[in-house]
Amino acid sequence: MHKKRLQSLLKKLESPEPSTRRRAAETLSDSDERAVYPLIKALRDESPGVQEAAMHSLVTIGGEVTAYMVQPLLRDEPSIRNMALIILKELGMVKLLLPLLKDKDDDIRKFAVDLLSEIGDKGGCRYLEEMIHDPNPNVRAACMTSIGKLKCRGLTDAVINALDDEEWVIFSAVDALGELGDSSAVEPLSRLIKRDSEPLRYAAIEALGKIGGNEAEGTLVGFIENSSGTIRTAAIRSLLSTGPGRKIKGISGDLLTMLSSNDMEEVKLALRGISSIGLKEATPNLLDRGGAMDPLNPGGAEMIPLFRECLASFGCTGELLEALSSDRLKYRGKVLAIEVAGECSCREAAPVLKELINSSARDIRRAGVRALGRLQIGEGSELFLSKTNDPDGHVREAAITALGRLRYGSAFDALLELLHAEPYINVKERIVEALLSIDEMKFISLIDGYESSVREMAARYSNNFDTLIRLSTDGNPSVRVSSLLALGRFSDKRAVEIIKPMVKDPSSDVRKAVAQSIEETGCCKVALRSLLSDEDMWVRFHALKALPDTDGSGDSALIISGLRDRAVPVVLKAIELISGFPPDEAKAALKELTGHPDEVVKEKVMEVLEQS
Repeated sequence: MHKKRLQSLLKKLESPEPSTRRRAAETLSDSDERAVYPLIKALRDESPGVQEAAMHSLVTIGGEVTAYMVQPLLRDEPSIRNMALIILKELGMVKLLLPLLKDKDDDIRKFAVDLLSEIGDKGGCRYLEEMIHDPNPNVRAACMTSIGKLKCRGLTDAVINALDDEEWVIFSAVDALGELGDSSAVEPLSRLIKRDSEPLRYAAIEALGKIGGNEAEGTLVGFIENSSGTIRTAAIRSLLSTGPGRKIKGISGDLLTMLSSNDMEEVKLALRGISSIGLKEATPNLLDRGGAMDPLNPGGAEMIPLFRECLASFGCTGELLEALSSDRLKYRGKVLAIEVAGECSCREAAPVLKELINSSARDIRRAGVRALGRLQIGEGSELFLSKTNDPDGHVREAAITALGRLRYGSAFDALLELLHAEPYINVKERIVEALLSIDEMKFISLIDGYESSVREMAARYSNNFDTLIRLSTDGNPSVRVSSLLALGRFSDKRAVEIIKPMVKDPSSDVRKAVAQSIEETGCCKVALRSLLSDEDMWVRFHALKALPDTDGSGDSALIISGLRDRAVPVVLKAIELISGFPPDEAKAALKELTGHPDEVVKEKVMEVLEQS
């Protein structure tokens, strides 16, 4: 940075206006060591915005000088000290912390030890080894924590030896052993479980769960069998946290207690344990608890599939069938039971499900129809056709999906009639899918009599090449678009012959679809070139995007021509493609854009040039 520019910014750093000081602090990030001391002074500014800008600029300037000048701030008041810790962490210079590790001040040594783990450089492990026997217990405890965070496995024995230290250090050592995950720590941790200190016992139990493996699991199982109360629950929780693990006898009551917890993490562990030991007797509890979850709540939406998975692990049990027939179960729990019956292909549930699809509760009707559709009970189409007139669109959708999946030919005419009467688009789409699945040729033979939206759905959902060829010449642009996009999935040469002439289609949406299909098939570079000069911006955009994937190696000159496009999105796409060129070629191509009038374009160009 030029001296005059630097002096001007330093003067602004003393302006009475906070916004001026903040902008000056931000701009000084382009400076060098000359700006370090003024920026350190700016850390004491009364404006948090100026403080933050100064921190970021110090990190950006970086270097040993910055690190050395920031280190004395560790002795300052808490707010300044915290900013110094953040800066030193971001600078990430482990070697520069060595003098701090030998400082006479206990707090400074502790901060340095903390920084070693915050920086995350495993090279810090060898310096931590020297701090294990520090005279201050807080430093030793911080050392244990950092060893765990950095996973310094070569120091496991030293951490085990620290289990004979002061209790505060032992806590950190136990936590570190859990992070290190070394099975050699299982035996010393098992001795801690027998100590009088209850907090240490809990810590050791948690660490054993983190270590996992047969030896740790065996220790926890043995403890569970000979303990009671909350510490027994803690051991069960720790054992389950490592995975399903071995089957544990006599913990059914504990798992049911955990299942009723308000802590969702504990509920997840309970579900894992219940599934692991095959506790099918817990089915009513699972349905009650799972049914209490609100699917509209993010937490409930996450938990419900876990309940479903746990229940499904039991298979089609008597408990599940009993729950389906029970009047005691609340409706959400009933829905969950129905969904599980469908997932388990529980054909024994079919009689009850046939009754439930006539429930007054729409969610139960929906779930019942979906479950019956999955069971493939093979009793003809009448059952599902009766629900295509249900007042709830989701129930109709489920019934129609089942008819299509089971390919009931007898349902074709009824579905065709329903197609013209159905008011909801999403249900119409399922009808079209079902008709295509049941008898595509028959459905397409009547295509001219359908409204354009139905023809567009047919083009979107058909996997028949001849059907798509026919629809690609439809009079409605939306139908042509859908058929072209679908044709892009085929490698058939006939698709190429259909795509090529459509570069002259009067609809810009169709021409855009042509470019997208060319990108998908990797064909027709000559046809694609005409789209690069199309009057529609998005046609040009997609044509440029498709160019590298067309036959041959692509044309760098054509891609570079996109830099001169009048539309910013096209220019940005060209820059993105050019960023993949060899560095020298990319620099040469982008040089002309460094003065582009659009700020977004200039920013993108500078980003690519810096990477090159």
